[in-house]
Amino acid sequence: MQKVRIPISVDPVKSAGKQLSYVGLVPGNAMQRLQELLVEPCADVDAELEFAEDAQDIKHVKGHAAVNVTVACERCGEPMAVELTSDFVYAPVTKRQTATDMPSDYEPIELDELGEIQLHRIIEDELILAMPVVVKHDERECRVDSNAMQWGDVEDTPGEKENPFAVLQELKRK
Repeated sequence: MQKVRIPISVDPVKSAGKQLSYVGLVPGNAMQRLQELLVEPCADVDAELEFAEDAQDIKHVKGHAAVNVTVACERCGEPMAVELTSDFVYAPVTKRQTATDMPSDYEPIELDELGEIQLHRIIEDELILAMPVVVKHDERECRVDSNAMQWGDVEDTPGEKENPFAVLQELKRK
């Protein structure tokens, strides 16, 4: 099956009514915020989107996105490969489907002025959220020993610290 480009935006209510689904690619160069976190340009993202309506007549979009990226190890600074994957379920907020009525299984999403959602932006947001908080090689693979690391200057001998309120004490004596 040939992979096609995922549309930039769609009307999720109409798409759910038609039970549309997309299996395709999102261009990596369209994801500027994700690119800023990487050391090499992002490849195209594999994405699957399925629009549907559940038993409670809640229209939603279920998706999966995956891409391999290259980031810098925060311990040694060398490039390393990380696989980002995300599974998500969004339900559009409409007059009938309000955010307060929505079950917790669905993440509410606001429609733009045309009644659409931005699929590329949603996928980019999900991949950014899938990024590890601290990106590091496994300790055995990293060229920097984590036990030998130190941050900042360490004083060898504790010296007497000057009292910051000494000036006030002098004024009080006068």
